Formats: sequence, C-alpha cells, structure tokens
Amino acid sequence: MERCLREIAAIEADILAGNPDIAGLILGLVDWNVELRILQNEKRRREDARRRVGIETGYAQALTE
Repeated sequence: MERCLREIAAIEADILAGNPDIAGLILGLVDWNVELRILQNEKRRREDARRRVGIETGYAQALTE
C-alpha cells in the first residue's frame, strides 16, 4: 500500500508539473488506485477473518468452561 501511495503521489506531481502525457499518467493513476483498493480490501478481509476466528474461539472456550 505504501508503494501505491508513493506512485500515486509521483503521478500527481507529474500532472501538476505539466507532463504532456496526460493520457498515460491518468491510466497509471487509475491502475495504482485500483491496486491500492485491492490491497485495502484484502487487508480488511484478513482482519475480519481474524476477528471472526477470535470470536468463534472465545465462544467455543466459553462453552467448554
């Protein structure tokens, strides 16, 4: 995610600096934003799965006590 944010910032800087390849820069901006969203969603899914396992483990322990 860090790399995505760095790449997005670099592309935005290129656009603001007047780089004439607007189409290519916009394509890169879209690509890095999509990659960032994929990584964020994957992180959220992993965190949710860990939370569910913790809840289920706690529930199972409570039943056996």
